[in-house]
Amino acid sequence: MFRNGREVVLEFDQEELLYLRYSAIHFVDEKLTPEAIRSDLNQSVNRGEFSEPADALFHEKGSYNGLGVIGFKVGILPEKIEPLDVPAYAFKVNHVPIEDNYSHSELFSDRIPATGKHSAPGRIVKMQFKLKICMSITVGNVKIRAVR
Repeated sequence: MFRNGREVVLEFDQEELLYLRYSAIHFVDEKLTPEAIRSDLNQSVNRGEFSEPADALFHEKGSYNGLGVIGFKVGILPEKIEPLDVPAYAFKVNHVPIEDNYSHSELFSDRIPATGKHSAPGRIVKMQFKLKICMSITVGNVKIRAVR
């Protein structure tokens, strides 16, 4: 789980699992709600290639105790969203390891044309992005059930 000097791995296989923490209130009618994904879309996830679901709940002070973990494939992330009358955005996941979590990654958004920097999309694009992900996630994606 610890980085121990390991390098960033840029490539993600479309079948690779990403692990996301969630709260029990984020499942309604056996579907993940959009509120489970942070509103700025700089959402942290753990790479399945370098971690287990329980690693997403690790915190020295137990801050994530009682939360659950879902696993979903990289391939469900929309590559871009191009709504009418608002700027289009591209999306991907970046491996951003930290010292106590080598698998740490973040959902990344950038305007089209690309600036190369994280740029949080507006309300309409954010909601479309979240809904596309949530429509693909059911209780079957739960790896660790949330109790709070």
